[in-house]
Amino acid sequence: MKGLLRLIAITMLLLGLAQAVWAEDKTIEGAASAAEKTTEEMPQADVNHGKKIFDSICTHCHRTDYETSPVGAPGLRDVLQRHTAEWINTWVTSPEVFSKKDKDAKALVESNPYGLIMPTIPEMQIEQNRKDVIEYLKTLK
Repeated sequence: MKGLLRLIAITMLLLGLAQAVWAEDKTIEGAASAAEKTTEEMPQADVNHGKKIFDSICTHCHRTDYETSPVGAPGLRDVLQRHTAEWINTWVTSPEVFSKKDKDAKALVESNPYGLIMPTIPEMQIEQNRKDVIEYLKTLK
């Protein structure tokens, strides 16, 4: 039974990521121009844009309350009380790499009941998108 639940969880994760990648609204507004700007030119974090990204990508695995999701991903309410914005920024940039270097990230991966790790998400490779999502995470209180 546990194997079946793991298979279902992995399938849900893959389907959610596929939907996020191939969705009609895949290109996040301003992503190309934001990626080309230097840090000094970056606009302030945009909570509304962060919510849009979160709703289209992150909600496939994460909840906005304290509850663990069906795929074993942690609920993100008050996540900025558990981790710093810098930690979250590094985590969402490359979870696989970071979990090998950081003890808290490694513990987070090990706590997943299905052995799943958050994948590296293309939209999170854009600094402005990460800033916007973190700004949105600040509202989850």
